[in-house]
Amino acid sequence: MRLMGRRQIGELQPSELVVTILISEIACVPIQDNGIPILGSVVSVCVLSAFEVLFSALSLKSEGVRKLLQGNPIAVIRDGVIDQNALKKLRITLDDLLESLREKDVFDPREVQFAVLESDGKLSVQRKPEHRGTTAQMLNVTPPDNGMVCPIIFDGKVQRNNFALCGMTENKFRAALKQCGVPQAEIFLMTADQNGAVQCIRKETNP
Repeated sequence: MRLMGRRQIGELQPSELVVTILISEIACVPIQDNGIPILGSVVSVCVLSAFEVLFSALSLKSEGVRKLLQGNPIAVIRDGVIDQNALKKLRITLDDLLESLREKDVFDPREVQFAVLESDGKLSVQRKPEHRGTTAQMLNVTPPDNGMVCPIIFDGKVQRNNFALCGMTENKFRAALKQCGVPQAEIFLMTADQNGAVQCIRKETNP
């Protein structure tokens, strides 16, 4: 699964889902029947994985292959009007559409400017301008940028590979540890941002 890429674990396209199911079925065969050599399953899994990597590479190079394997996003709502023909083409019921809208915190389709069903089955929603949340740009203000909040300590263990993400150094780390006032081994989680703001959560003690 790692060789086929992180996408295999995330958003699966139809062809990727089929390959994933086939790999799991083939891998189970020698486990269920000791008379079948495991080498055959290993070869089959490698061949399927190779085809999946090949098709992924072809999808990156060719738009036609990408459309064939993944399909196209289709708009199901335009300017608050539900496209009934698109729903019939996609074989999606109105209940399914309304449920997906509610998952996006939209309870009235008339508030939607565009709703697009992506090729992976997820619904992308853009609200009409009057129904969008207020942003800093609308208010003409510039909020402070604290950068990324990085975990520095997990369950008492220092995560030095995260230091560069939030500008943490050994000296800053020792200062942050002193600021928490808790021994390192007793810290459940410590986070920090680029401005030096530190948060510590102490481990709970069993009664």
